[in-house]
Amino acid sequence: MDKTEFFISLGFSEYEAKALASFTKLKAANPKEISLDSGVPQNKLYSILKNFKEQGILASLPSETQKFQLINLKTLVNEKVKEKENHIKELKKYSTSLENIKDSEKQAVFSLIKGQQAIMNKLAEENPKAKHEILGVQRNWKFWATGIRAMQASIKKGVKVRLIGIINKETEKRAREWKYIGCKIKKYNKKFGENPLRFSILDNKFARITIGKPEIPNPKEYITIWTDSKPLIALLRNQFMQMWKSGQKF
Repeated sequence: MDKTEFFISLGFSEYEAKALASFTKLKAANPKEISLDSGVPQNKLYSILKNFKEQGILASLPSETQKFQLINLKTLVNEKVKEKENHIKELKKYSTSLENIKDSEKQAVFSLIKGQQAIMNKLAEENPKAKHEILGVQRNWKFWATGIRAMQASIKKGVKVRLIGIINKETEKRAREWKYIGCKIKKYNKKFGENPLRFSILDNKFARITIGKPEIPNPKEYITIWTDSKPLIALLRNQFMQMWKSGQKF
């Protein structure tokens, strides 16, 4: 980030930011010198200088040609940074309030989520909310930092996590990463089919079913069903328990 970008990030306009950057470089200068150094047109610069004077950050110097220098800039910058910090605190506070929305207010019986990244984000957000159990069926054992941290948060709270999936030369390393953080894992038994249905169950309250490769080759086109349907969750849980019972320890 250069000086111009820094001043813009504090809320100054592009021309104001360029003029400020020039002042910090030239120390003292007249409008023509600032215009030449910054690229700000002189007809725009005069109103900017007037505004700087009103903000108390510009002083006139006694000289044959009208010259100016910055004053109190550090104080103004600190004030603007503090305003940004307070704004971020307000955003975080509002973000926390969103997490407290009751499930009944936000959860439809079925919702569709498109794209692999979107469901990864959804799982990373929902897994730490589990209180007792997370069950999941994998294919490729997708490994990403946010997902790992979210699952670790659940396990540290005492949530029991059991995962079933295809484990071969391609996927074994990724599967071990999930096992390393505390997930109990079993190898998928292909008596249930060549490719397992990918699904997850959280506390018997929510479930997701993902349709992707090989049915849908492009990860951006993956389709995930997110549901709180009790009959469907019961059906998926029964399927998981049968798969777990016949799975091989890993």
